[in-house]
Amino acid sequence: MPRTLRAPALVLTAALCLAPVGMCVGEAVIEQELIHQAGFVQADTPGAPGAPPASAAVTALLGPDPDLNRVTTLRTRIARPGGAPPRVVLILMPGFLGGAASLEPLARELVDRFNGEMEVWVVDRRPNQLEDRLGTAAALATFPSAEPGNPTAFVDAVQFYFPDENNGDPAFPEDGDFDVDDDGVLDPPFTLTDGFGVERSAVRFAQDDLRFLAHWGLDTYARDWKLLVDEARARVGEQGLVLFGGHSMGTGWTARFAAYDFDPGPGVDASYTHLDGLLLLEGGGAGAPPAEPTSRDDYLASVADLASPGGPDVFLSQFSGIDIPSLGAAAELAGVAGFHRPDEPAVVQRTPIFGAFPLGIVLGSPSSNETVIGLFIDDDFSSVGAFRASVGFTSNGPNVIQPGLFGGPPFYLAAPATSDPLRLWQNIDDPGLPTCPPNDPAVSPGCALQDGQLEVTDMAEFLKLQFGSSNFVEWYFVDGRVDLDFSYGRDSSSLGDESLLAITQNANVDVPVLAIGGSNGLTPTPDSFADYLGSIATPAEDKEVVILDGYAHLDVGTATGNATVPVVADWVNRLLARKLGL
Repeated sequence: MPRTLRAPALVLTAALCLAPVGMCVGEAVIEQELIHQAGFVQADTPGAPGAPPASAAVTALLGPDPDLNRVTTLRTRIARPGGAPPRVVLILMPGFLGGAASLEPLARELVDRFNGEMEVWVVDRRPNQLEDRLGTAAALATFPSAEPGNPTAFVDAVQFYFPDENNGDPAFPEDGDFDVDDDGVLDPPFTLTDGFGVERSAVRFAQDDLRFLAHWGLDTYARDWKLLVDEARARVGEQGLVLFGGHSMGTGWTARFAAYDFDPGPGVDASYTHLDGLLLLEGGGAGAPPAEPTSRDDYLASVADLASPGGPDVFLSQFSGIDIPSLGAAAELAGVAGFHRPDEPAVVQRTPIFGAFPLGIVLGSPSSNETVIGLFIDDDFSSVGAFRASVGFTSNGPNVIQPGLFGGPPFYLAAPATSDPLRLWQNIDDPGLPTCPPNDPAVSPGCALQDGQLEVTDMAEFLKLQFGSSNFVEWYFVDGRVDLDFSYGRDSSSLGDESLLAITQNANVDVPVLAIGGSNGLTPTPDSFADYLGSIATPAEDKEVVILDGYAHLDVGTATGNATVPVVADWVNRLLARKLGL
């Protein structure tokens, strides 16, 4: 059986120095950089020799000669004296719809903890290159110079992504219309000048613009990440540690990557042999292969369909009725406004993505910029467990408890404010956060601090994650080819063609694994990890499970004073001591 621990959510603030890695926090400056470098050359991808030309929409965004065979990482580190390399590199994979910024706070705290002896590289998967962030740059340029209460320039940036809409009735505005700048006029789409000197509207991709995504399956991704592993090994040397991990769905990527065979012939070059450990954060790894897996002929036919104009979707356009590319743009804008003008009325509530069904129901109360994000993401108000963090509360109005959807936990629905014009947000350090253990659904406005639920993710910091050099949401999540590859679970041997997919070494994986869940998350018990841990060859003493009390799904990557950090630090220290024979 794996070693199982239960860790309290409150962490001692005293710095610890745990040999053999110096871990006392000093005065060094943490550096973060988004690095783009050459990735695996996938033959059908724009930029590859002989590849089909990119679509007009792609060249409108990226210029006439785009090269999308790139691998991108958000690297967090502290420069060491004399340029000395780190002793540990941890490569982390974001989860479903996650950009690299979703794990930036954890990366910062880990690097700080190790005082430069560890670097953390968070992967920004290939589709993040396709995001049109011109409007976000324009929105950022309006702050902090824009006068409070006069956010005209910011509204222009919002209208770049979300022009006014009417419901087909000639009269405007009427019910169902979206008058983003609230001027009573149906304005034309807003344009901005891009880095090529072209004045244009926002680039929004249709499925046929990105048919090359039919070839961005696990093989392409894994070969990108193998380049990172090789680079990390060269950095730390054979006596250092190269660790690979992920959050949520990222643990599924991690498990499959560890089991990948990079030798397509009769030989074996197993990915796990290049790694010193696996880290699973709030995700159970990869599941068992299906009883009736897809045959090779059917697999190839599915890929051909995905690559054909008018074929099945190659990226995820909708999730639970939410338009994902629009969500990505709106999250960045809401983050910019929420960070710089937290208590002003939320302009994004006048856009279709936040003003119409289904998000218009959850975000139906007139709210501040900060509150819009809070109602969408907070564990007390979000109906989707995968999108939950503990970021505070709003109590200046009735909160009506709702039954959980599809078996999920109950959540609050915020009604209009009773005293202020807007629902306002209370951050995690607000002494007015209401408590009422045990929770009484008959009490309104309800409570933020319920039994076993803590508020640990700082809202101001969370808002910044939406619009940095990386961002929180992956706008164009590849689902067609990835779903096909993921359907084989943790073993694709039945496909019989390692040139297509080579998840064949899972049963041989024997490296240490640390699994961390949140009691208020998607992996709340040790059993959440049991299936995957039982499928690999790692000795029982090297399988560890830790459950963080009160942590929601996103908190393990975003919490301030993150309880994940000392657990990972202790694990890393023991691995390094073992490797050095200490």
